[in-house]
Amino acid sequence: MSEALQLLPWQAPLWRLAAQAIEQDRLGHALLLSGLRGTGKRSFARILAAALWCKTPLAQRQPCGRCDDCRQVLSEAHPGYTALRVEEDKRDISIDAVRMLCERMGMTSHDGRSKVAIIDPADSLNRNGVNALLKTIEEPPPRSHLLLISERPLALPATLRSRCQQLRFAIPARNDALGWLAQSGAAAPAEAAAALEAAHGAPLLALQLLQDKSLELQQGWRAALLDLAAGRSEPLKAATGVGEAQAQAFLRWLYGWLLDLLRAGLLPGPGGDIEALARTLPRHALDRYVSEVQENLRRLEFNAKAQLVLEAVLIRWRALVALGQRT
Repeated sequence: MSEALQLLPWQAPLWRLAAQAIEQDRLGHALLLSGLRGTGKRSFARILAAALWCKTPLAQRQPCGRCDDCRQVLSEAHPGYTALRVEEDKRDISIDAVRMLCERMGMTSHDGRSKVAIIDPADSLNRNGVNALLKTIEEPPPRSHLLLISERPLALPATLRSRCQQLRFAIPARNDALGWLAQSGAAAPAEAAAALEAAHGAPLLALQLLQDKSLELQQGWRAALLDLAAGRSEPLKAATGVGEAQAQAFLRWLYGWLLDLLRAGLLPGPGGDIEALARTLPRHALDRYVSEVQENLRRLEFNAKAQLVLEAVLIRWRALVALGQRT
């Protein structure tokens, strides 16, 4: 089997449900695959598409990865397969692209088999795109399947979420994730554990951190925030240290780090710098700051000036820590 069409170990329970639905010809017309980045949603969607066409399926309907259909899915050249993404230099998935997709899904396939479209990320659909897609979901063409992928499912309109069969991809148990990283041979156990912590438990993201050597970069960001909290640095200097080129990556990391702070404040755990900070920061203020980081990340996606965004975020971080020290 091709590694690109191989299930990840923690996906087995979800796959059993999907395989059973395929066997019984009751796979939903619209599926929402949601979960944190690095849990394998995209690879699962590709495997699911291949399973609908594979000529020599393995146990539990897993695709073989060798037949023509499987290879065409991997190259995104299968006649029944469509991948809808944000075009380069665009902010969202255009209404024209959604209309073309809906028209294609409405056509009868040449061999009478299933048609599959992967929309990634689904939360990049604009309002008009969502409305156009809803028409196809409410009156689905025969043997058509829309696979919507999202790391922010709550950003999708409730009217769309409620019409989708939901598959939620949870963070696997730490030992399972570390075992998988060990099998990948990407790093020594201590380094793999550090990467998994930096990736907030998401194994694929941890592997990416190890492969592209960005773990050291994230550790530097963490140190910069702690230096700001301790008064050893200034926000403008820290913003320059992050750099405009890394602004979006930094804010994505910061959002996850803040969620760790919230968890540390609510749940008992071992001592450390994160826990110490969590005990001093007012919960309501930290909640508000998380929302501000999300909003600034969206501003970057809409071409806001990266340096100014970084400075604003880090000035607010310094103010938040000062507020915690006064209370």
